[in-house]
Amino acid sequence: MDHQIENKRLRVHIAPHGGALTSVFDKENNHEWLYQKEDDSWQGQDIAIFPFIARLKNKKYTHHGQEYSLLNHGLCRYHDFVLEEQGEDYVELLFASDEETLKQYPFPFRFHARYELQDNALTITYRIENTGEETMPFGLGAHPAFGLCASVHDGVLDTSDNEVRLDQPTALTRIVFDEKGEFVRGEEDYGVRESLPTDKATFQAYQTLCVQGKGIDHVQLVRGDGKRLDFTFDKINYLVLWSFLETGRFVAVEPWMSLPDFEDAPLEIMEKKTLLHLEPKQTYTFSYTLRV
Repeated sequence: MDHQIENKRLRVHIAPHGGALTSVFDKENNHEWLYQKEDDSWQGQDIAIFPFIARLKNKKYTHHGQEYSLLNHGLCRYHDFVLEEQGEDYVELLFASDEETLKQYPFPFRFHARYELQDNALTITYRIENTGEETMPFGLGAHPAFGLCASVHDGVLDTSDNEVRLDQPTALTRIVFDEKGEFVRGEEDYGVRESLPTDKATFQAYQTLCVQGKGIDHVQLVRGDGKRLDFTFDKINYLVLWSFLETGRFVAVEPWMSLPDFEDAPLEIMEKKTLLHLEPKQTYTFSYTLRV
């Protein structure tokens, strides 16, 4: 059963399996913001991404000469979180390493996911503890998806009447992926933009629209019906939009701290580009806020 937190304005559900969002409901406007699964589209809603974003090159990596493998987006989405503490308007969940996770990722850790309401805002905080004896390399991100306005023309789903607005015209750099949209190839100029598109043509062209996020601390999802959802980021290295190429009335708005593997990625995890590194007995905190 999902954990529920609630205040006068919002009601939020979080799944124990994966420790991620399943509902963000605006009671005042009777509106569900989080994407609700469609039969012909993505069967997820949100992912706490740790300790690696997306896919590993050749589906494996090494550490101290030993070979390991991780599934897409790491560990959290495949495991149950335990309840640490809960009040009416907050909940904190824990996923800790064990014998099984150490076979895939040989670094002991504690991953806390906290969800807290204040007025019309929901703050999501990930807190990672390195409980081991050596430096821990890791990737980190969030993957919440939100419902969009959409129409169908000649059998084609149109989600172009929505956008993700930036605070001001911003010179952007796009991260370029390979043809399958799996591994990083490089980067290119993406021009000066005031918003990012959510139409299916964008995802057919890029699969994943990823831009460098340093300096971006606030964006706004603006739907075709005028509803708006604010995002405030404590710190991000990359801002990512993702959706299915043809189906799905949604866009995932994803704050990432690291990238998937590069096309020429080394096998040794300590040498992989963009990963964060946490010293023994230290803690790393990452948060973002949704405001209706």
